Amino acid sequence: MLIWFGLTLGLLMTGFGFTIYSNVEGTVVPLTQDLGQEILKARSAEIGRLIQGYLNEVKTIASRDLIRSGDVEAIGKDLVKRRPAINPDFEMLFFANVQGRFVTSQEGSSGNVSDRGYWKAVMEKGQTHAISDPLVSKATGESIFVVASVVTNEKGARVGLVGATVLLKTLSHITEAIHIGESGAGWVVDSSGLVVAHPNPALPMKLNLLQSSAVGYRGLEEIGQRIVKAEPGQGNFVRPDGTRLVTLFSPIPNTPGWTFGIVLQRSELMERPEQLMRLIVWLMAGMLAIVLLVIIALSRKITAPVLLLKEGVNIVSTGKLDHRLDIRTGDEIQELADAFNRMTTDLREYIKNLTETTAAKERIQSELKVATDIQASLLPRLFPAFPDRPELDIFASMDSAKEVGGDFYDFFFIDQDNLCFLIADVAGKGVPAALYMMVAKTLLKSEGQRLGAPDQILSYVNKVLASDNDSCMFATVFCAILDVRSGEVRFANAGHNPPLLIDSQGTRYLVLKAGFVLGPMPDTIYQTERFTLQPGDTLFLYTDGVTEATNSADELYGETRLLNALRNGPKDELAQMIHHIRAEVSRHADGAPQSDDVTMMALRYRGAVTDV
Repeated sequence: MLIWFGLTLGLLMTGFGFTIYSNVEGTVVPLTQDLGQEILKARSAEIGRLIQGYLNEVKTIASRDLIRSGDVEAIGKDLVKRRPAINPDFEMLFFANVQGRFVTSQEGSSGNVSDRGYWKAVMEKGQTHAISDPLVSKATGESIFVVASVVTNEKGARVGLVGATVLLKTLSHITEAIHIGESGAGWVVDSSGLVVAHPNPALPMKLNLLQSSAVGYRGLEEIGQRIVKAEPGQGNFVRPDGTRLVTLFSPIPNTPGWTFGIVLQRSELMERPEQLMRLIVWLMAGMLAIVLLVIIALSRKITAPVLLLKEGVNIVSTGKLDHRLDIRTGDEIQELADAFNRMTTDLREYIKNLTETTAAKERIQSELKVATDIQASLLPRLFPAFPDRPELDIFASMDSAKEVGGDFYDFFFIDQDNLCFLIADVAGKGVPAALYMMVAKTLLKSEGQRLGAPDQILSYVNKVLASDNDSCMFATVFCAILDVRSGEVRFANAGHNPPLLIDSQGTRYLVLKAGFVLGPMPDTIYQTERFTLQPGDTLFLYTDGVTEATNSADELYGETRLLNALRNGPKDELAQMIHHIRAEVSRHADGAPQSDDVTMMALRYRGAVTDV
């Protein structure tokens, strides 16, 4: 009887183990592959965003007045002059006119590109931009690809295109830095199946997947056929040296049919799932052997309780956690049944708590996302902000330390000739600071449009904020009004950091009265000060998240570094100026977490418009 019972139980456990093995093989292995594919898509998107960034830079250059003039000689000189400041990923910048004649940022380099596909796409087919397949540079002879954008004059007519050449070896360096696993290597294939980027310098521009069998690869041509159809997926192939490899591939956004892939040894991708399945097999085999030994050793007295316990386990394993085991043997079997009952009770409670916690967390995350969107929508984000006002240019940015922050900026015309602009920093971070920020910003804008004087604006808003300020929150504010006819700036300061002025005499901090912060005291009086901007002068405003940014050694970025960064950084484009300062602050932080909101604003006075 014990033998038959043991054999039956052995068969049941074998079936149970086989079921688990099959479920693991059918779930974990595809999950591993899907996870690899998701990681690959993220990496493909990174490369796509990089190339989109190249295109955005080229579009920015194409909007310059000199470029839009179409004067090839003047543009060539300007490109050579600007060569030290171009993106280091670019081999060079070039301009080509409607006849295909081009000049570059490399002095003495010129020629004609009217036979190039990207030139035809922009100048003949009417596209606004183009990204070329890999080609050989007419200027340098290097293997490159081109990112190009149309150039139109003030009447909207096409006068040429601006392009940037990127070395394929640069793309190879980028893919080399992307890893999955120990042996994974990245590669990029164009729409014809040609490998254009790979850490192995022997492959780019030499190996075509559709012709790989001729050089000893097996299974790679089938993968190439899927790649040229822009299909994401996975495939196996064998190298000429016999190494079995697996590749995951996904199309790269913002490219002309390029695909990014990761190649790694199949054993590395499947090692952990296979180890898990082998472990399950050995565990089940061990458990079966132990059970058979126990059955042989135990007496008939405990056979019934064991079967009852097994039945209870099977019931609970189906999800019926309210099932109770009622075993009264007075020995270890009863203790095991009691422990199992406690476990199912605890598991029910745990699942209930986990469900509630997950729902609460998702609700909070959803609310924070809405709050982030609402806060972002309150700030002016469309630049150029006043395209119909040639008297000035303005650009601003804010990076929150948390989902929502306390910094804010604003700018708006009070009337036809007076622009009110301000920057502020609410004490603290997170949701409380964000709520206080929205109240303060709304008050400042409404009173700015109503009162029109910086000292009156700050005084009135301070009185409102202080009237019901039980939380003792406060904000620093720099509020100013620019008269676009004369360049006169009237301003009042509520404890904010002093702005910097960039004019013909250099770059320096303004000396101004500190003033008291908004919020704590209702009767604070603020004073209006004045200075005058000359055409071409720039005013740079910021919050203490810039100067108080710290690195891992708790070293502040400081006002001196900010001053030097503005002196040595780009000055022609306000957006480039602010992006440069943000990059310098991030470089100083060197990976340390951002402790405060980082907000900056730059305003350039171009001079009053005179009637002709």
